[in-house]
Amino acid sequence: MTLKPLFVSLFILPLFTMTACAKEPSVDSDGIPKTRDNLTDAEQQQLDDFLAKQKANMRFIEGGSFEMGDFGPKLDWTDGLPLTGQSDNKPLHKVTLDSFSMNAYKATYSDFDIYSMATGQDEEGMQPITIEIRQPNAAAGINWQTAQHYCQWLGQQLDVPMSLPTEAQWEYAARNRGQYILFPTDTGEIDPGRNMWTYEEQSKFSNKYNTSLAVPMLGFYPPNLLGLYDLVNQNYEWMIDWYDPEYYTNSPEHNPQGSETGTEKVLRGVTATEGSAGNVHAGGAVTIKRFQKQPNPPLISDDTNVNQNAFTSARCVANFSKSMS
Repeated sequence: MTLKPLFVSLFILPLFTMTACAKEPSVDSDGIPKTRDNLTDAEQQQLDDFLAKQKANMRFIEGGSFEMGDFGPKLDWTDGLPLTGQSDNKPLHKVTLDSFSMNAYKATYSDFDIYSMATGQDEEGMQPITIEIRQPNAAAGINWQTAQHYCQWLGQQLDVPMSLPTEAQWEYAARNRGQYILFPTDTGEIDPGRNMWTYEEQSKFSNKYNTSLAVPMLGFYPPNLLGLYDLVNQNYEWMIDWYDPEYYTNSPEHNPQGSETGTEKVLRGVTATEGSAGNVHAGGAVTIKRFQKQPNPPLISDDTNVNQNAFTSARCVANFSKSMS
């Protein structure tokens, strides 16, 4: 299965020549960009305010055990049948997770601007081909390595171990601590226009910013029952796991981390095309679906002139057994 960036296949913009050279930040022994030691007072205040906001946005999720994967046979109305035709979300298997905290929001372009400023890097998403969707409150489109480094850097600033979520953590949180919940919304159901955007609402966002691309704006709809926003809306979220279609057959019970090696990373999130709620009702955004994508593709695809990272985003977790509040 090949994952195509959300909406991009419908709207192709011309490729512009990019001449700016990327800045090379100072990094630590793990390759994580370091915070500059020459921040001005104003920059330090920006960073402090940002860190306070990120800490406040972390939602503590008590650990526990659940059955991960296609839970269709557990539901009365399925007649014992699976929810999807996918083979990689089977078999249903027991997983036990330690407690963790997850950010209520995907990282936005304004978040990444602070990260770039603090570490001396070029800003993300400045390419002419997708700059129209680069709004402060929009989920930042980034590759896997950038997403992981951002989360690790954020953890260093907050003095807790942070990373991208494992897909087990994401599914557990999306399903309200592992309940048999089909959609990661406030009710477990899809109510277009109230807890997820419709095609018309997506078009309104696009028109507002004078672009044909979908603009993944955050926080317009209610969070799920654990206080996590936009799990079902707009774009895909990077997981830390390497993708393995057979992983569920030999996944360890306690805190699974995914395959040790691979060529693609797991993504979770919405799969509906064109913002269509009908496609979501058909099963596109169920909490158990897995996707995969090359973690660090070329920024621009030669054959389509599309920014391949435009609709892959980051939501960080703190692998810490106590609440951060």
